[in-house]
Amino acid sequence: MRFLLKKRKHQYYLLVSVSLIVLFFIGYRLITQKITSEAERLVGEVISQTVREKKNILQFDFNEFNKFISGAQKILDKGVNLEESELKNRLLFNSELAFSEEVIDASFIYFFKRNEEVTYTSFLGTKELEEETLEKIRGFKKENQTFNVVLGLNNITYYQKIITYKLPDESMVVFGYNINLLKYWNYFSQKYKGYGGYVIVTDKEGVCMLHPDTSYIGKQEKSFFNNISPNSIIKSSKRGIKNNQQIKSTVTSEYLGLEVLRYYNVVQAGNSELVLITSFPLNILIKESVNNIKEYLLWMSLLALLTFMLIFGFSRSQLRSQHLKALQYEKERKKLAISNEQYQQKNARLQLSQLRKKLNPHFLFNTLNSLHVLIGVDKTMSQQFVLKLSEVYRYLLKERDANKATVKEELYFLEQYFFLQKIRFNNSINLEIINRAEEKTLLKKIPFLALETLIENAIKHNEITKKTPLFIKVLIEKDIIIVSNNYNPRKNNTETSYGIGLSYLSDFYTFYSVTSFKTVIFEKSFKCYLPLLSK
Repeated sequence: MRFLLKKRKHQYYLLVSVSLIVLFFIGYRLITQKITSEAERLVGEVISQTVREKKNILQFDFNEFNKFISGAQKILDKGVNLEESELKNRLLFNSELAFSEEVIDASFIYFFKRNEEVTYTSFLGTKELEEETLEKIRGFKKENQTFNVVLGLNNITYYQKIITYKLPDESMVVFGYNINLLKYWNYFSQKYKGYGGYVIVTDKEGVCMLHPDTSYIGKQEKSFFNNISPNSIIKSSKRGIKNNQQIKSTVTSEYLGLEVLRYYNVVQAGNSELVLITSFPLNILIKESVNNIKEYLLWMSLLALLTFMLIFGFSRSQLRSQHLKALQYEKERKKLAISNEQYQQKNARLQLSQLRKKLNPHFLFNTLNSLHVLIGVDKTMSQQFVLKLSEVYRYLLKERDANKATVKEELYFLEQYFFLQKIRFNNSINLEIINRAEEKTLLKKIPFLALETLIENAIKHNEITKKTPLFIKVLIEKDIIIVSNNYNPRKNNTETSYGIGLSYLSDFYTFYSVTSFKTVIFEKSFKCYLPLLSK
């Protein structure tokens, strides 16, 4: 009788197991198609977002190049009220500012009489480049206009920006500068190489300005516009902005020899329009991603099925394990209750430290100084600056429970804060954020203002000049964030450590009994390890 009961019991378990397996495969087939289509949509959204990010980066950079032309325009508009020597001095100062940019090879000013005789010349650049530039300049006859030309000079392709202006005495002023496109491409491709896809930029005539294969730069390549012209792209893009649409097509790339998904956008740089073409290999970025998702789904489903069956077979042992864990949790609760008073004292110190950081007058003084300088140079950028500053203080004044914030919140705040510092220090300070973790990692917690504290300390305690720029890197791993910077301490700095900021972080992790927080200085590099908290 006992044998028959055991046999029936085993038959019941076998029937349940087979039923689960059958249901699993039926369910897998039903949801695979849905998940595949959703995965393709999500990958498409990621690509669209990447395209928008690249467009914003290029638009910002090319508008930065345009600011010297805008400055010259303002000087010339006021030139009627200035003596000629004062006008020349102001233009010369603006020219020197332009020439100080790393990607600008030449900056020039010419005064012409009506008979085209040159009465004044200021040329910052090589002698050979000066001769070729003057020859090109004589071809600009129109008055009071701005020109943007892609041209080759001295075997180098330049994006030349020029403004002509007619003075009351009938003489003509020509101000301009040559942007070395190869230098800019090297800068762009190195700084933003992790964004995916590859970028091509042309002017509205179809002349290539940026390309991964630098032999294309300066040439008019019709292969980019087999199905659509640059003018059509510019018109369609204006309509697409209103409808929140992007122009895209699937073509075969001559550069890669692969089928690519190609996006067309327009970059507005001052009064000129450039065409941005961003290409993504279909097999690599879309089809391969979808296939990987299918494979991951299958393995995860099989693992879930196996886990369920194990739980089903060992339910009694699981219940016992849960009971033992409950006893352990009760023991830990009593231990925490005993040391609660000590934790409360440390928490009070954290709150006091946080309050001081919220009302940091030194930071406010520096940002207002930067805004004062920026208002006279770039009205649009100054408006962005004010918005970023308001975002920073809104975040600082927001009340936080237990002085914790998610990694995602801290990264967003860091971007606003670093924008203000970037305006202050320009190219002398650089920030790189590398995310090697999954999306759910961004929901884990770190000390409130932890990233800002480390960036502020790096700025405060290191020499920051054009010759010795500050490089800061934020590396996000699964369970930790590593913030590092090149260590070049100020010579007149009397402090011997990173001080109060690091004490605040150390006390925070001590409060939560986390021992993996640490800082090290090794081989002229400062590193701080911030463990991530699950709750």
